[in-house]
Amino acid sequence: MRLHFPNTSRPKKAAKHLAAWLSKPLSSAQRAVARACGYRDWHELTQLFDAGSPCALDQDITIANFIERQSRLTLAIARELSAFDGDVQYALAEARLTGDRSPQLDEQIAIRLACWRATDLPTVDSRQRGAVGKLKTVGRNGEAVILRERGRPTYVISHQAISTVGDFEYVSPRVAPPLFVPMRLYLPYGYWTEHDGSRVIFSRDYKPMWRLRGRSIERVEPWLRISFVEQTHLWPRGQAPWSSKELKADLNEFLAQNGIHGLPILAAALPLLVHDRSKRNLSMADGAELLKAHRTGLSITA
Repeated sequence: MRLHFPNTSRPKKAAKHLAAWLSKPLSSAQRAVARACGYRDWHELTQLFDAGSPCALDQDITIANFIERQSRLTLAIARELSAFDGDVQYALAEARLTGDRSPQLDEQIAIRLACWRATDLPTVDSRQRGAVGKLKTVGRNGEAVILRERGRPTYVISHQAISTVGDFEYVSPRVAPPLFVPMRLYLPYGYWTEHDGSRVIFSRDYKPMWRLRGRSIERVEPWLRISFVEQTHLWPRGQAPWSSKELKADLNEFLAQNGIHGLPILAAALPLLVHDRSKRNLSMADGAELLKAHRTGLSITA
């Protein structure tokens, strides 16, 4: 479907932002934006951008339509630029291509899930990798999990860990629970203070996610080693956000107060954790090394 604009201001600014953020040539970003918006190339966009009624702005459409449009644009631009779609999504949220809707974490999670459903984690049979089911076991009855491997034992991914359960403890409800991003891959466990005063927010597995330097927010590669002078934890002892709605809300508020409304690179580990076959006993912490291999082309042992 072709998107029309009242002028070329938004496409031009979005292409510049994407080029800068993704380290791509401006001409490549312009072509990607044009093709994602339904044009043959940038030249055609500049000639026909106003040939129809301007598309509704993001802030004027329903949440469902916003998520659908953003996920479609994300995947199209990522394909055109041969870029990681999580990176494109993060950049697109700030590019204002189709409106001025302020990024919200819950909406960005929904967009990421829609992208995965269209690519790496499609809806599958209840016994296949990536299926979403529930646990039927003492202490975790009804907990939603993502199937990593069905068998004896069965491996599942929850908000808190990759767990081993009995095959009879994993059940497939008639209506499957929705896909989710494990909280362990995006909620902060604490932050390190670096020598220059910058703060690096880390996950429960002590993987870096964000660097805050003044007003600057940087998505940090989760396999990097961080040198720091002080470590501060955000979780009270004995609590976790997957078992405490209050703590989850506090952590979301901490992110919002620091201007973070998107997902870290670490969140992209989920499809890799689901599909990796290098070893059976993966932990959530292994996601960082899987991402390193995926994004850099280096082997896990390199």
